[in-house]
Amino acid sequence: MALIDTHAHLTDEAFASDRLFIIKDLSNFNVKAVINPGCNVYDSKFAVDLAQEYENFYAQVGIHPEEVSKMGKDDLKIIEDLARNPKVVAIGEIGLDYYWRDDNKDRQKEIFIKQLDLARRLNKAVVIHTREVGNDAYEILKEYSDLKVQIHCFQEDTEMLKKYMNLGFYISIGGVVTFSTGENEKRAASLVPLERLMLETDSPYLTPEPYRGLRNDPRKIIEVAREIAKLRGMKLKKLEKRTSKNAEEFFGL
Repeated sequence: MALIDTHAHLTDEAFASDRLFIIKDLSNFNVKAVINPGCNVYDSKFAVDLAQEYENFYAQVGIHPEEVSKMGKDDLKIIEDLARNPKVVAIGEIGLDYYWRDDNKDRQKEIFIKQLDLARRLNKAVVIHTREVGNDAYEILKEYSDLKVQIHCFQEDTEMLKKYMNLGFYISIGGVVTFSTGENEKRAASLVPLERLMLETDSPYLTPEPYRGLRNDPRKIIEVAREIAKLRGMKLKKLEKRTSKNAEEFFGL
């Protein structure tokens, strides 16, 4: 079974020159599909357009917490309209982020909750971004345990991992698991039940070893898989098969 990159920003301007080549080249690197999150209305529209053109490309649509201060009054309605496209497999990436600014926490929470409500109405999965938010995201998400929830690029401690596991959420691990400093990621990669684990690159960011310093892209997801298989003491093929099955079932691919 080929790998699935459940989170790659191929709509990012970093791929302006070779985006289409990469999408067409995925099969040569044992990658069967890529799921592209939306960060704002423009990004979400772009992801949907690409998803309609390429069979191995799927879209998420949503407003990233870093984008809430730039929203237009109709943005959530546009996201809802986009979400009805059959190639849109989740509302994401959405969540909270206090790393860059924490003076708009109430606004971030408001937009986060509205998008969770949207996912509930449309029966869509959600993909969650959290960064330096303490328990705030968890306190909101525990009211939405009826949804299919993926915590993308998990980086929190074991206590928070257990809380998410108790809610039945899925965990996605990216390139940081290959870093010597990625202690939380390595621990999570070892502890998450195999049936709730997924893989991602978060391209063009978080490039895994041995490619650090270069632009990341979905063709490098094999390095994430290799490291997690090593940490779990299991065969790479078994990890590939199970994580791809998880992604297919979670996103309805």
